[in-house]
Amino acid sequence: MSAIQPNLRRFEMARQQLIAQVCRTHGVTRTEFDALDELSTTDGLTPGELGERLSLTSGSVTALIDRLERLGWAGRQPHPDDRRKVVVRASDEALLIGIAEIGPMVEAIAALADSYPVKEQKAIEQFLARAADAVDAIVESRR
Repeated sequence: MSAIQPNLRRFEMARQQLIAQVCRTHGVTRTEFDALDELSTTDGLTPGELGERLSLTSGSVTALIDRLERLGWAGRQPHPDDRRKVVVRASDEALLIGIAEIGPMVEAIAALADSYPVKEQKAIEQFLARAADAVDAIVESRR
């Protein structure tokens, strides 16, 4: 029997514990942190896009964005192509917090990945992408 499944679970639990520590340190909720995580990987998202990524209703995402603005973690800006919309972007301060708090995990994982030969890295990348696709398909089938 493969140890992949238990090790994926162990990795996810360790990641969850790290994020919980970060949330406690900064006095934020997990949803607020997850929003920062999503915003840090883009040049901004519409409230609808952010809500979809976090599985939130439109009312919940509006309240979340309000909280992020109060924290100084994000701001609403006019959409570049549609004046009826806004784009939510992470603040520089929030991005620096993310780098300081989560950066060591990202760097450790990158160093570990770099320790594998390129062929093995590609196999790991393919496995993780296919695993994510499989879970995405399950989620989509339940909508």
